[in-house]
Amino acid sequence: MRTLLLVAVIVGSCTVAGVFNPARSQPGDGSSPRLTQSVPSSSPVLYGLGESPFAPRPSTSCAAASCHGGGQVGKVGSEHSSWAAEVFPSGPSDPHSRAYQVLFNPVSVEMAKKLNLGEAHRAERCLKCHAVLTHEEPDVRAAILAEGVGCSACHGPAEKWLSVHYLPEWQTLSSRDKWLKYGFIPTKNLVARTLNCASCHMGDSSRDVNHDLYAAGHPRITFEAARLHYHPDYRHHWTEKTPQPDFEIRLWIVGQAAALRAATDLLRARAERALAHTPESAWPEFAGYSCYACHQRVGEGAVRNSVSAMPRPLGVAGWEVLANTGVAIAAQYCSTAYPGLTPPTLTEVQRLRKLMDGPRPPSPATVRQQATKALGELDAWLAELQTAEDGKRQPVPSGTTEQLLHALANNALTRSAGGETLLADHDWDALTANYLGCAAMYHARGGRMPSWQKPLDSLREQLRFPALTSGQWNSPADFTVQKLNTLRENFILLRNMSAPSATPEGGKK
Repeated sequence: MRTLLLVAVIVGSCTVAGVFNPARSQPGDGSSPRLTQSVPSSSPVLYGLGESPFAPRPSTSCAAASCHGGGQVGKVGSEHSSWAAEVFPSGPSDPHSRAYQVLFNPVSVEMAKKLNLGEAHRAERCLKCHAVLTHEEPDVRAAILAEGVGCSACHGPAEKWLSVHYLPEWQTLSSRDKWLKYGFIPTKNLVARTLNCASCHMGDSSRDVNHDLYAAGHPRITFEAARLHYHPDYRHHWTEKTPQPDFEIRLWIVGQAAALRAATDLLRARAERALAHTPESAWPEFAGYSCYACHQRVGEGAVRNSVSAMPRPLGVAGWEVLANTGVAIAAQYCSTAYPGLTPPTLTEVQRLRKLMDGPRPPSPATVRQQATKALGELDAWLAELQTAEDGKRQPVPSGTTEQLLHALANNALTRSAGGETLLADHDWDALTANYLGCAAMYHARGGRMPSWQKPLDSLREQLRFPALTSGQWNSPADFTVQKLNTLRENFILLRNMSAPSATPEGGKK
């Protein structure tokens, strides 16, 4: 069984979906839509990213038994049946199909009141991620909204591709053409798929779950692609074509790039809103920082940085720590996962993080400028990954899972001036990012690494949130120095277990 972190990293049924512009072109005219992307003009165009001008269609359009409405869960021809929770009500389900229903629960109703949004199930701010937002005629609009995150959210608005995607000619089109000419998101390409997921599960320039929403009761938004793909309560309606360990390694690498891309785009948009003094803008926007740097107990017991070499000045929360922690390793290993690819140089990304992790909040004008540069750098990397995904891929070299696990475990550690092994960063987000990467490598090996399981189980337990009772936060409220020490010891174990026998650190602390 896969080692998973059972904490409130994200509530799958609460933050999913896509939003598409209802502007339309004539069906079958072959024209390319004018796609909108939140990218610098010099950035390469990533297909599957942005808003398509075509209109969505109800998911029931896919539900015929001869199409995707078969009766075998998870099998080809039963994709719609597997997605729809009511068809197979027992066991795991797909939370996307329940996303709209969430807007009627007491928490959502109360949140909408606090934020003066009116009714949550009618508020565009909520519908952008909890449904497929459309401005079709009322009956069609109601049907599409009620489905929650339906087929058009993940596969693109179906106005043009619905009647042609099953024809032989469809198979002759490139993935890029399917997107540009028909608005179809080719989910077999991990970059197109993961960027679309991140647009809601992380946010983007048009979908912003900010600190006001958190304060009103919204679950925190984070995104770790490998973790979400294998959530135990997520019933898939497809079967991956890429075998393990290649699939998991590539998904983890693409997921790091996509998450940071979404976070950077969101930061740029927040800076622009702050410069424009829009009513909803706040600067700095706390939702972009590590929550648990502030939401923690203070003044009790030993100081946490006694067991770590915290890379930021005291009092600095850290910008998007979860999204930043593993990206350098993903960049380093992308040429291993995709042989022939050149590892990216993320100079502007590093400058952005240094800017955001300084002792004083930078000005929104400075942030907008640097975020735009970083966004261009990330898009260039993702464009190369997307091209590699479309090409003929060589198998990932044997031993890559061990190398990545070693790198991630080592990423959680550092040495003090006195030679003591410390945590590199005691922030919960940083430790969780390294743990989830290690867990992904364990899963990539099919869970057949018994020596890795015990330290991974211990890491999960130390990172797990305490049970919610009266007076407790939905956070690592009991994140003590003792827990940090246990985390440190288990990362050391994983590092040593996965170290090449030739390295002097193998088997040593």
